[in-house]
Amino acid sequence: MSGVAKSPEQRVHPARVYQALKSASADVMDRNGGTVKAARRTRGSDETLRKAIRHDWEDCWLGVDQLVDLEPRCEFPFVTAELAAASGYLLIPSPDRIRGDGLAMKSIKEAAEAVAAISEAQATGNGVERHEVAHVRREVREAILALFAFDEDLERRFPGIRPERGEP
Repeated sequence: MSGVAKSPEQRVHPARVYQALKSASADVMDRNGGTVKAARRTRGSDETLRKAIRHDWEDCWLGVDQLVDLEPRCEFPFVTAELAAASGYLLIPSPDRIRGDGLAMKSIKEAAEAVAAISEAQATGNGVERHEVAHVRREVREAILALFAFDEDLERRFPGIRPERGEP
C-alpha cells in the first residue's frame, strides 16, 4: 500500500472538497493560536500540523484524534462540518449548545417566527421572492435547530420512546 496521494481524478470527491478540508483545517489552527500552540494541545509537531493545512501537501491531513483535541477550542467545528457535508449530512448543534429561554419556549418562538416569515412571503401570491429568501431561510433554519434540540432533549430525558408513526 502506497502513502502517495491519489490524483483528484482517482478520489471520491472533486478537488474542491479536499481544498475545503484543508481550508477548514487552517481555520482550526488559526482558532487554536497557530500550529505551534496547537502542537502543545495534541499529538504531532508544529511541522506536521503546518503540512496538514497546506494545500500543496496533498498526502498530509489532520488526524481525527487531533480534531477531537483541537476543534472544541473553536467556536465552530470547521473540519467536522466539511466532512459531514462531503458525506451528505448537516451538523446541528446539540441541546447543550442552545441556551436561553429553555428549549420548549425557544422551539415555540422559533417555529412561530418561521411560520410568520413564510406566511408573509406567501401573502403576495407570488411565493417567496428573491429579496425575501435570506430572511425566510434564516427563520426556517433557526426553527429547525431549536426543534431538533427540543427533540434531542426529549430523547435524553425519555430514552427509547420513539416518535409516533404518521400516516403513510
